[in-house]
Amino acid sequence: YPPSQYLLPPSCPVTYKILNHTMTSSYKEPSEVLKRLFLPPKDPSLTLSSDYQWLVITQEPPLPSIELLAKPEEKLAGIRFDPALFTPSRLDYAASLVMQHMATGEKQTIELPEKSEGIRYIRFHPSKPYFVFSSKVKNELLLDLYKCELIDGQWIIQKIPLGQQRMNFVYGAYQFTSNGEKLLVKVIPENWPAQPPKEPVSTGPAIQMVVKDARKAPGRTYQDLLKNEYDEAKLKYFLTTELLCIDTASLDVKLIKQSKGGCLIRSLQSSPCGGFVLAQITTKFSYSVPMSKFGKDVQIWGLDSDSIVEVASLPVDDEIPLSYDACSRHPRSFSFHPCHDHTITFAKALDGGEGLSEPFDGERDAIYAQTLDDSSLTLGSPVKVAGLEWRYADLDFCESGMGIIEEYRWKDRMERKWILEANGNKKLLWERSWEDRYTAPGEPMTRRGARGKYFIVQPTPTSIYLQGAGASPLGDRPFLDRLDFGSEETTTTRLWRCAAPLEGDLDATKEVDGVIPSERKDVYESMVLLLPSDNDTMMISRESKTTPRNYFLTKLSDKSEVQVTDFQHPQPDLLGITKELVQYKRDDGVELTANLYLPANYDGTARPTLFWAYPREFKNAKAAGQVNGSKHRFVSAHWASPIHWAAKGWAIMDDFSLPVIGEGESQPNDTFIEQIVSGAKAAVNYVTSRGVCDPNRCAVGGHSYGSFMTSHLLSHTNLFAAGIGRSGAFNRTLTPMSFQSEDRSIWEAQDTYITMSPLMHVKKYSLQERVGKLLLIHGEADENSGTYPMQSERYFAALKAFGIESRLVILPHERHSYRARESILHMAWEQEEWLKSLDP
Repeated sequence: YPPSQYLLPPSCPVTYKILNHTMTSSYKEPSEVLKRLFLPPKDPSLTLSSDYQWLVITQEPPLPSIELLAKPEEKLAGIRFDPALFTPSRLDYAASLVMQHMATGEKQTIELPEKSEGIRYIRFHPSKPYFVFSSKVKNELLLDLYKCELIDGQWIIQKIPLGQQRMNFVYGAYQFTSNGEKLLVKVIPENWPAQPPKEPVSTGPAIQMVVKDARKAPGRTYQDLLKNEYDEAKLKYFLTTELLCIDTASLDVKLIKQSKGGCLIRSLQSSPCGGFVLAQITTKFSYSVPMSKFGKDVQIWGLDSDSIVEVASLPVDDEIPLSYDACSRHPRSFSFHPCHDHTITFAKALDGGEGLSEPFDGERDAIYAQTLDDSSLTLGSPVKVAGLEWRYADLDFCESGMGIIEEYRWKDRMERKWILEANGNKKLLWERSWEDRYTAPGEPMTRRGARGKYFIVQPTPTSIYLQGAGASPLGDRPFLDRLDFGSEETTTTRLWRCAAPLEGDLDATKEVDGVIPSERKDVYESMVLLLPSDNDTMMISRESKTTPRNYFLTKLSDKSEVQVTDFQHPQPDLLGITKELVQYKRDDGVELTANLYLPANYDGTARPTLFWAYPREFKNAKAAGQVNGSKHRFVSAHWASPIHWAAKGWAIMDDFSLPVIGEGESQPNDTFIEQIVSGAKAAVNYVTSRGVCDPNRCAVGGHSYGSFMTSHLLSHTNLFAAGIGRSGAFNRTLTPMSFQSEDRSIWEAQDTYITMSPLMHVKKYSLQERVGKLLLIHGEADENSGTYPMQSERYFAALKAFGIESRLVILPHERHSYRARESILHMAWEQEEWLKSLDP
């Protein structure tokens, strides 16, 4: 691209449509209180050092300008990137860098490099007080690489010279080898053309075909796919890289010979010994799936030689059935075994990857291992490590060599976890529904261990730690447990749990030492990590409704505590707003919950009420009614939140439950409309019966699937005077190969797809006793699968055809989630104006 193409265009006007008019308008800003709430300072970013002794604190700007979003952007093979910087597009850079010692609180502010616009991509050495970062050079399309090391008690930065080659982060940044001796950096190949291929007048016809007797290949809805040979040429230009190896002590740089001339490196993983990398190289393109499913070669490269050991050569993976119990029929999930120098593991479907077929000899998946002979550089034959009746999900190891393997069955939302002994024997830890949050045992706690790898932590040879959300009828109370499996029956010991709230009955069996705590307080605490120095010191976060999240060091043994951070309230306009976790029932008895927010100095009168939600599917009605979240979390308002309106005197029912349940052979979506209508009626009736809500001044809204929900509730009820739908989908025939948790195609569930399309119900919408007006907002560059801007445009055209009061706003350059300051303030203005007629 010639330099002129990188000049920033002027800010684009917002386009909106209302009834029979199409207009463009400059960006607007909401009232002062909303402007303050929508522009809070951004929370600092925290990074822990590998030895858990230091905290890196960086601060990014709150919201970028629309100019950042307007920069040229390539959209190829399902990825979007900056063609000038060779990085993912729309990156923010931290403008400050502070090191804080965890135990003492000592801080050192590190001056950024000269001419730096900001930094990002902080990566710590696996065992030393040493990290690297990238610095954006001011007024240049260039990133420089630096190291920062603790020397004689001071953090010192030093530039790492790369010669004339530039880093390429389009598909991943740099990484240390496991032993920390080398830093691997992807760079633009030497003597690479200065500009990408010139676009031809025409590439000729773009052709795809299905050959006779081909396997069935249902394709989900994807965006930004390759379209022609020119797209292929651009993808090769921007993603082809060489790999540099930097000695972390001397900073000497050498080229990894296997990458000379460039290749499309999809991923790299260092072997535990640090002498090899597992490289996955893109080799085959497709116009029907994103790059993550392109054909690839899996190879082992020697870092001190030019050796290449072929592991697998895989075709484009575009034949996976739609069922969520299906998977690739080819080997998958390649990884180095963390306990061995250079052994790889991978999974393979024994049933051909079909979701509904019978298991092969009782097994659906298997895990295999192959060991590299480092003297002959040959790979041994695959050895079966374990077979699984269900679909493989994950495998983590302890430093002892013991593994924990997970399998799942989507159709009834079941999971199993097994202990995998070094000899291949398995012992079942649990089999359960992952929808049931109240009985969730937690997940094995992992921590960086030997040679820079992450392992499940074993306090004793026959135990592991488990950490979890601690869901309960009183809300989430995170915990840390020790699971002992030395005897035939496993036993669990609770070591720590979030403080118990002041109100509510407790179950002593789920408390520390089996005793009801004497001290109770209304806070929300979560475990961050258990320090390896003593397995006694913990880092936790703590927040309350009025106090933002801060971090503390505490001890399991004596409960002593040291405060690590002291972040202040970023949105003081929300002080005084009350938050309550409310519970009520649907007409069929299903338990429902919501977060009810009331304005500061609430006087007990009925208020206009904004209902905000996102429907979720369940296979179990009991699980659907469980309490989710905690009422003691900090009251703050992200740009996408409805809580801002409490500062304007509204009542807010945020995240009000809309479970869509299909037990047994029933599918949730077959009664989607009936269930969300029932849930919405229950929510409105509840707050109305409490005298909080004025039923004549109710509005409903949501983002993405919540927008889809909003259009249905306006079409099938007269509960709401107004609706706000952001970045939604309204015609399910445009996502014919599944959507959300629906894994049937339109040809398998045609009636469901048609019935679930709000577009098909616009006439009914127009005939409601009270026709609620609808504000539609959509990002012009929405990248989300299934929510093309066309979804909102076509739906608005239908609303217009029936004379329904509505407004469509297209935000220039915005994706599925909005980023720019101008866009978010304009969105707030649109919502404020739309709801003004209902204001208190």
